[in-house]
Amino acid sequence: MPFKLQDHVEHLTEDSKNYLEALVEYYKLDAYKKSAKASSALLRFIVVSGVFLLFFGFLSVGVAILLGDLLNQLYLGFFIVAAFNLLLVLFFATKGRKLIDRFVLTVFGEIFSSTEEENTNEN
Repeated sequence: MPFKLQDHVEHLTEDSKNYLEALVEYYKLDAYKKSAKASSALLRFIVVSGVFLLFFGFLSVGVAILLGDLLNQLYLGFFIVAAFNLLLVLFFATKGRKLIDRFVLTVFGEIFSSTEEENTNEN
């Protein structure tokens, strides 16, 4: 009888060890999946931001030239557009942090909640 009890204890510790190893591997894979999704979202954000900056730069130059032609002084158009861009920078410097934080939290919240929903649907 004591021999069988010892076998059960050995199997229990072996099974517990295997379970913990599998659990660690699962959480490693889950962290990898979440970090890959977060990296993908960050890369998409960088690419979209770069394209938007190019668009905004060309738009600013075009509007500056247009305003300069309308005012018959090209430099006045560039000064007006520069002042507008300065106002945008000041706005984002004062109020932009809350907007950016809210955007980032929303994006990452969607990434992590969709991963958790996928995990619960798989089980």
